[in-house]
Formats: sequence, C-alpha cells, structure tokens
Amino acid sequence: MDVTLHQLRCFLAVSASLHFARAAEALRIGPSTLSEQIATLERVLGRRLFERGPRAVSVTPEGEELLPLAREAVAAADAVLAWGRGPQRAALVVGTAGSSHGLRAILQAAAERLPGVSLRLQPVGFTGGLRAVRRGEVDCAFAVGLSAEVPPEGLRSWELWSEPLLVAVPDAHPLAARASIAVEELWGETLIGAAPSEPRAEDARDPWYAGIDPSLTERCRILPLVSSADETMELVAAGTGLNIAGSAARESYHRPGIRFVPLESPLEVRSLLVLRDERPSAALAAFVALARDVAADGPRAAG
Repeated sequence: MDVTLHQLRCFLAVSASLHFARAAEALRIGPSTLSEQIATLERVLGRRLFERGPRAVSVTPEGEELLPLAREAVAAADAVLAWGRGPQRAALVVGTAGSSHGLRAILQAAAERLPGVSLRLQPVGFTGGLRAVRRGEVDCAFAVGLSAEVPPEGLRSWELWSEPLLVAVPDAHPLAARASIAVEELWGETLIGAAPSEPRAEDARDPWYAGIDPSLTERCRILPLVSSADETMELVAAGTGLNIAGSAARESYHRPGIRFVPLESPLEVRSLLVLRDERPSAALAAFVALARDVAADGPRAAG
C-alpha cells in the first residue's frame, strides 16, 4: 500500500494543531475518518507519528523527522496542480491567532494590492504562532504579546499596533457594572486561559496572566482550556470564568451575556507579525511591507 497525499495532509494538520478534532474541522472531515487516515499512515510507514495522551497530543521524534518530507511532498503536489490550472500565483500560508479589525484591513489591502499573491489563513491558536513559524508550517504569523521583547533566536518580528487591556465578564458578575477593574479586584476569580501548544509542567505559571501581573497566577484559579478567542468568549458567556484580552475583542467577539470592562493597567497588547530570520521570498517581503504600511496608517484604529 502506498502513502497518499491525503494521509500526509492529515498528518500535517494534526501536527500543526496537536488536536484531532480541530484538525478534522480544518480538513472538513470527520474525526473518525482523520483517525483512520493517521492510523493507516502509521501502519504503512511502520512508525508511530503521534503520542496520544488523555489531555494532549504530541509529535513523536519519528513524526518530527517526517514533517519536512511531508511538507515537501504536499508542496510539490500543490505546485503541480497550480501549474495545471494556469499561471501560478505566489502562495503564502499566514498563521492567525484570532480576528481583529487590523487583520481584516491587512487582508483586504492584500487582496487589492497584491493580486499575484494567494493567501491561505491557518489558525495557530493563542500560543502556537511562534512554533508554527519556526517549524515552517506557516510563512509568517500574527501573534500577540505584552511587551516589545526581542523575538526568540531564528525569528524576527514587527509590532503592528497596540491596544489597551480589558476584562471579559459575564453579565451577571458583580464586576460587570464597574467602569474599570483593578488587578487586585480579580484575586480569587476564575480566569479562562489558553491551553499550551506544547506540554508544560503542572506548576508552570500561565505566561499570559503572569505577564500582566504575577499576582494573577498566585491568587486566581486559571483554567487552561481554550485555543481561540471564540472558545474563550463562549466560556465567559456561560459563566465559567473571566478573561483578560485586548480591546479588539469588544468588536470582534462581542456576544450576548458578556460585558467588556477596561483593566486598570499600563500594559497594552501588542499585535506582531512574525517570520523566520532569513531572506524572505518576494511575495513574503511584499506582504510584510503591506502589513506595516496598513498598520502605520492607523495602528490604534486598526486594532
């Protein structure tokens, strides 16, 4: 039995999300079908590609070895298909952490000003952007941070815009009626946090909340449950807990049952564009320049 391109696409989707259900949704197939494709691929290759734990999925060392080969095979097949369909457009895979007015403005400008570039968006979750760029799963990624830190070795980044912090609060919560919330008023609350893209020690602090204020990780209960803003706001609306986000969430993720209250903090959420620290392709360089131009036209408005 031969390895199929569909099996390799399934393998790449699971390795990118480390979650079978989300990978199946991205591929528009059923979770059981995806599991069968991965099992068949592992059987054909005689290698175990994933470790399936009760709470997390991880890529095995043999799976890591397969990743560049699978990407190369799928890219070659895509190139053949593109050639067969006519003049080839430059293709970029862009990792996204969530929706915002700024991201939509950049994508709209790219559609108008870069007609020779085809963009494919790939959700990378709150914490998976840097990993996806480093591993070559995306050409670049939009990510968020709380400070203008130097990016990890091998990566480079540009700050596009920044926005103040606010707290997403269920309507029925006592803090929902406040004009603003101080950090210490959150002590004792349950906060919805991001599920880590890679396993971390049980006692490791949530980097998002620790970056806002270390007291939050010491005096609050943090539930590392979500990988997207949509999931976060559904849990907030259900009364599971509170969440601290950038002000763009008010527009992009507003729904009944939630109030957004400003957090009294000097920190701001910084939206970044991240890529590998190497000479970019002409298409990627053009996209980076366009993103920076759009952000420079109105960084706060874009956020």
